[in-house]
Amino acid sequence: MSKSKAATPVISGENFQIPRIAFAWLLVSVVAVIIVHVSRLPIWLTAMCALCVLGRVLIWQGRMSHPGNRIKLAVVVLMVVLIIIQFGRNVLSTDATVGVLLIGITLKLLEMHRKRDVLLVIYLCYFTLVAEFIYSQSIPIAFYTVVTVVIITSALISLNQSPQAQRPWRTAKLAAIILAQSVPLMAACFLLFPRISPLWSMPLQSKNGVTGLSDSMSPGDIGELARSAEVAFRVKFSGEAPDYSELYWRALTLDDFNGHQWRRGLTLDMPQFLGSNPADTRPWFRDMEYKGRAVQYNVILEPTYENWIYTLALPQIHDERMLMGRDLQVNSIRRITQRYTYDARSTLDYRADADDEGLSQRRARRLPSDSNQRSFEFSTQLRKTVPSDEAYVQAVLNHYRTEKFYYTLSPRKLGNNPVDEFLFDTREGFCEHYASSFTFLMRAAGIPARVVTGYMGGEFNPYDSTLTVRQYDAHAWSEVWIAGKGWLRVDPTAAVAPQRISQGSNIALKQEKEFMNNEIFSLMRYRDSRLLNDLRLQLEMMDYAWNRFVLNYNQDMQFQLFNSLFGAVTRLKIVLSVLGFMLVVTLFVVLVIFRKSAQSKLPPATRYYLDFCDYLARLGFPRRIGESPLQYLERMSRQHPQWRPEIEPITRDFIHLAYKTNKPDPFLLQSFQRRVRRVRLLS
Repeated sequence: MSKSKAATPVISGENFQIPRIAFAWLLVSVVAVIIVHVSRLPIWLTAMCALCVLGRVLIWQGRMSHPGNRIKLAVVVLMVVLIIIQFGRNVLSTDATVGVLLIGITLKLLEMHRKRDVLLVIYLCYFTLVAEFIYSQSIPIAFYTVVTVVIITSALISLNQSPQAQRPWRTAKLAAIILAQSVPLMAACFLLFPRISPLWSMPLQSKNGVTGLSDSMSPGDIGELARSAEVAFRVKFSGEAPDYSELYWRALTLDDFNGHQWRRGLTLDMPQFLGSNPADTRPWFRDMEYKGRAVQYNVILEPTYENWIYTLALPQIHDERMLMGRDLQVNSIRRITQRYTYDARSTLDYRADADDEGLSQRRARRLPSDSNQRSFEFSTQLRKTVPSDEAYVQAVLNHYRTEKFYYTLSPRKLGNNPVDEFLFDTREGFCEHYASSFTFLMRAAGIPARVVTGYMGGEFNPYDSTLTVRQYDAHAWSEVWIAGKGWLRVDPTAAVAPQRISQGSNIALKQEKEFMNNEIFSLMRYRDSRLLNDLRLQLEMMDYAWNRFVLNYNQDMQFQLFNSLFGAVTRLKIVLSVLGFMLVVTLFVVLVIFRKSAQSKLPPATRYYLDFCDYLARLGFPRRIGESPLQYLERMSRQHPQWRPEIEPITRDFIHLAYKTNKPDPFLLQSFQRRVRRVRLLS
């Protein structure tokens, strides 16, 4: 008796028994859904989910009883309190909601009494699994989700199978076939139906694990990013890409210095809206001069949880989501919490704010009066030796070139006067050290100057010509204002480490021990291996295509598809295409589902016997509903005793082939088929 209970655990209520294999599928489904969210869950919440799953197993084994109402109420109250404490003001955030769903699923495991309880757990598994797409839409996550959906569907199928049909691999195969049949419909809906914002476009409150630039810069900040090979953004150029030395991806303009740290100061200039039909155009925006060849490109930006956008200068963007400041910084109206794609056009030769000196130039001369005095005195003496501001810029760059300055990721720490200590004591640093000291020396000589942070360079993928810009490509440079020429980019790092500008960080920093030391398992660490590097580049090519054409398939791309298929898009064409699609789907269902009769999937012996019954029915003696073969034989024998010698062997052989043997004897099956054919001569 105990053995029988172990084979089929009982969940009381409505006389429902959940099959053991279905129970196993259910537990695997719950664990698979939890695993994908574990990296973002608090440790206590993960432990609680694990305890609930373990408790469900102990209940199944009979080692623990179902918790009572008081215990369940106490656990629910405790979970609510812990979630409120954990998330605080963000208790209604996406992270908190997913945590509540996982707690709900696992607690429901402990009180499953009816079939509807099991179904509720399965449906919650579907919903909670899809919530992972809010956080990540990568190819591995999509693959994991498909596999998990097959597992959950297998649990649903197994729940409704008889004990005799409980075969795990066959159930999984059936679930996969059912899901595969939905792929054509899914693809058609994805391509043709009107685009709406997907689940993963909703904003997130959490930014755990996000690395990148910040809105301030101190010595060592950008050098810290060189430890990471995480992707910052990807770029696809339309036509020929600029020279590598021109790939300065501007993000932030920092013009406020407190003696140690650079920040973005407050500005009184109103930003320029970059939509296609702005209500007002700022004078400074109208006065910008675009010269030379323009470069067009598309950017797929990784989540930064900030507002700034990366562009080559000087950008020309028509996008309802963006604003540009007078300092040439482009911002998104909303924080970038998901992958963000945009098209841009930049002119690398330009003039901005060239004519009149205004508030921004005066602000770009400010320095704290009580810091870095040695640097201030040095700039004063050097400025007296040159005839112009432009000559002074070159003199400072020559100072970096001729003195023993070193470009390194691991400089000595600086104190309260970082510019003085860097220029005259340590003389070793990363790009932020050079940009900060150069900008200080410019301001000390009365020349408007500011720091710009962003990224420089990137890696071109030879398989699809995309440019991948990583965190270790983070860079800082300077801009100086020259009357009549406007703001000009000056990169003092190029004076010390020219290979950084001409070849990129991965070449200039290759020998540094700290370079990419956070990337223990990344294929980037094995880029010297031709095989592994080719594999990495091909995977990145696939990832870019996935992001560009699947995740970012928007209304514009849909209209382009319609235009390529049907010419000019009209409402009539859209309606006809939808109706045509529905007709094709209907025909597909008819052809696939009804192309074979139900008997085609029956065992051969059953098919032959049913053919025999159909033959007798055509003679006027149909088999009644629910009538067994033996009952049918007895009734026919009473009505036509002369037929019994022919009908009885057929009935006996069928019972033997269909019910008394798992694998029918081929010779007996052929004999049975011949006997059925001979009986057709009966009259």
